[in-house]
Amino acid sequence: MSSVSRKSPKNDATTILTDNNRNIIKINKKSIKNKGKQSLNDVTYSSTTGNNNVKGNYSNYDKSNFETKNNEIAMISVLDKINLKIIEELLNNGEIKSSEIASKLKIPLSTIQRRRTKIEKTLFRKKYELNLNQMGFRNALIFVDVLKGRAKETGEKLLTRFDRSVLRASTRINSSNNLCLEIVYDNSEQLHFLLEEIKAMPWTSNVDWSEQVNLIGDNVSNIINFALSQKLKASERQKM
Repeated sequence: MSSVSRKSPKNDATTILTDNNRNIIKINKKSIKNKGKQSLNDVTYSSTTGNNNVKGNYSNYDKSNFETKNNEIAMISVLDKINLKIIEELLNNGEIKSSEIASKLKIPLSTIQRRRTKIEKTLFRKKYELNLNQMGFRNALIFVDVLKGRAKETGEKLLTRFDRSVLRASTRINSSNNLCLEIVYDNSEQLHFLLEEIKAMPWTSNVDWSEQVNLIGDNVSNIINFALSQKLKASERQKM
């Protein structure tokens, strides 16, 4: 299992991260604070796999690498069989009361409340979205093939120019297009106008669109539960 240990001498602070391959990364936290997103010269990497023990400085190691590692460690630390059941209940119904979960799982309410708080702070992200379909608006995805490596630039311009229609823009790896726009519109005339404006922009060579008719269902809860179960099994194997 990945682990973090901290030593705090008076004039130094070092974090030691151990990854899944038993490689050790030592981070001078003072250097991170001072250098921000710049390269970190005080990072030591030790490979302890096999019979080799190779050490070297990673001058180009970015702070984001360590933040990602810490996030992964925090996630794994809250995974166990009980928490997976709580997560499944929350994914099926985000408004479910802790008392209902406690009753279903036959676990004390105080345990559910404590574990739920930790789960929501580490794994979950809450947000509210307005259901525009209930107000008569329509949703569609527009797929654009942008030339000359200008996909990101074109997406930024479309977000700014059509800020009352384009909800989100994202670049894609795709065989036929590299920019996707999620849009909201009121009628076919608005959609036609937007498509024609996008086609007239520099660097766009092809524009397609699709509209969702009916949502049949989803497997979000099952997929997330399976993915987290696999993480838990992997961490348990590493403990053995």
